[in-house]
Amino acid sequence: MTNHIKMEMIDLDQYYGKILTGNYSKALKDKVTFYIQRLQLIDAIEAPVIIYLAAWQGEKKTIWYEFVNQQFTRLMGCSPHETSGAFRNSVIDRREYDYSDNDVNINERVIDKKELSGSRKRLRQETRKKGNTEAVYKLLFEKGRAVWLKDQASIESFQEDQIHLSLGCMTIVTKEMEAAEDKERIAEKLKQILAETGARIFKE
Repeated sequence: MTNHIKMEMIDLDQYYGKILTGNYSKALKDKVTFYIQRLQLIDAIEAPVIIYLAAWQGEKKTIWYEFVNQQFTRLMGCSPHETSGAFRNSVIDRREYDYSDNDVNINERVIDKKELSGSRKRLRQETRKKGNTEAVYKLLFEKGRAVWLKDQASIESFQEDQIHLSLGCMTIVTKEMEAAEDKERIAEKLKQILAETGARIFKE
């Protein structure tokens, strides 16, 4: 399928990635070209979703974007080539959810900004093994504005180049996450009130 997509169809003057202009295999360049072409079509209709094509090499920490759509750059308030750094600097925590077979018990794993900085290598290794990833990121912008993003992506590896591609989309789930946090706060407050009431009754 990618044989019908030519790299010349990509405007390299507007290209901000690394792969198409770097010393990489034809197979990798063809796949990146194919993805960018398709993502540009989605971006042209301004679909209300954040889409991206990210990449990283081997065990290196740096991740970059081969493509980000307008929704992403508008949210981050930056140009496409600045998106990776802007996103990384805005994230204050990352959350993963493990569901039981009956979806009743949900285990939440929260990684804060400090821990996340030292866990990126491990997280990418886990993601690469699974072939996909799903997480929720909390971002904090100026004036204390918080935005929650649900990230879902599939991972594809090119061993010859030691490059891993992450083709993904993110949806804004701020209202849902804030409602869940409010529910947790109310539950904790109720638990505290009941504990204090019980203590007073016991003393009396």
